[in-house]
Amino acid sequence: MLYNEDVIELPGARARNNFSWEILRFILDGLSPIDLPALAVVDREEAHQFLLHYGYDMEDDEDRDVAWRIHIEAVAFIKRYFCLDGEGEALVLPDDVERPPDLRDLLVWASERNRTERQAWSCALLRVMHTISHTNNTLRSEFFPEIKRQILDRFKQHVHQDAEGKLSLGRGPLSVPLLDIFYKEEKSRDSLILKLLHKPHNVAEIIHDRLGVKMVTPTRLDALLALRYLRQNHLIMFANVTPGRSRNTLVNLEHFRSLYEELTDGFRDLTEEGRDQRFLRQLQEHSMGMAGLESRLENPFTSPDYRSIQFTVQQLVKIENPGYLRARRMRVHLEKYHLGPDLEGLLRELEGPQEERELRIFFPLEVQILDEENHRRSQEGGASHSDYKKRQLRAARQRVLGPLLKRERASASTPS
Repeated sequence: MLYNEDVIELPGARARNNFSWEILRFILDGLSPIDLPALAVVDREEAHQFLLHYGYDMEDDEDRDVAWRIHIEAVAFIKRYFCLDGEGEALVLPDDVERPPDLRDLLVWASERNRTERQAWSCALLRVMHTISHTNNTLRSEFFPEIKRQILDRFKQHVHQDAEGKLSLGRGPLSVPLLDIFYKEEKSRDSLILKLLHKPHNVAEIIHDRLGVKMVTPTRLDALLALRYLRQNHLIMFANVTPGRSRNTLVNLEHFRSLYEELTDGFRDLTEEGRDQRFLRQLQEHSMGMAGLESRLENPFTSPDYRSIQFTVQQLVKIENPGYLRARRMRVHLEKYHLGPDLEGLLRELEGPQEERELRIFFPLEVQILDEENHRRSQEGGASHSDYKKRQLRAARQRVLGPLLKRERASASTPS
């Protein structure tokens, strides 16, 4: 969060909340609620109405229990990731924020006109609680294991290992050599929460990389050939590629195309396999060679030491509707006892319409292809995943704690 010192204040708490100017601005500008510097809740009754319409009835035992579990997880998360800075100095949650008498009080404290430590910590805790709530209710799916199996198995069936342990994508002359392949089968819960706190829009439903496949090829050319293999064998459907989620910093496609056409000109009568083999032979002798395939595309958010082909594609999976199957089993059992019209009507309602016998779900898969050189670079220095996670953690900490970090820096610079 970038803390806003210029929140409009009107005389009197109730008058201040009549328009809630800052909240209206966030609605109109389409900003994330976790970037609000304060709420606009006057008392516990208004907090109750806020939470009720948000989705938690604090007078309902089950809802209240769920809300408290979210609070406990948020406190533990903040302590684990945000309270220690890089030099080991610890921030401490106030006792009343960590153990409030009523969760509705957090909303009232987060709305206080004076930017006290309690107000800032209440805001910080609510930001993490909001993120956890969205994680719980958007990403939870009883179907995820089956979704994962269907999507990743399609790739695994095309990856082969020979007697010497060498990997390839496909078999035969048009197969593509692989040095390694990695499957991301699920992000950890903490990673999901950190990513949402780091993402500008803080929306759980647009997490694109819960599932992923990363292929490491010997060369950039092999990376491009691997991409072609995925398309030709329908492992990815180009029509379902997610717009705005593609990045190519590895291969200059236009140069590759012109080079391919130049080196295979006059051999149109050859099969695709024959043209490819001729192209590969002549490429080794061409003056531009492999260096000419390097992309000149740059991404300001990616380390200059790291280049790859990366995109997200929505994969359609089909899952048997468990509700329909249970109703069918119940029908088979009850038919022994001669169904009456009332029971028949109930079973038809449980079975649902014909199209609900099978559920169809689009699920995102992140695909990454890179060559050996860039894979090695990704394991070290500024391009490493660990450095990326450190940058992500710093950004999330700044966004959640905001003014508390300003106070931390101010107190550290004040002479004793």
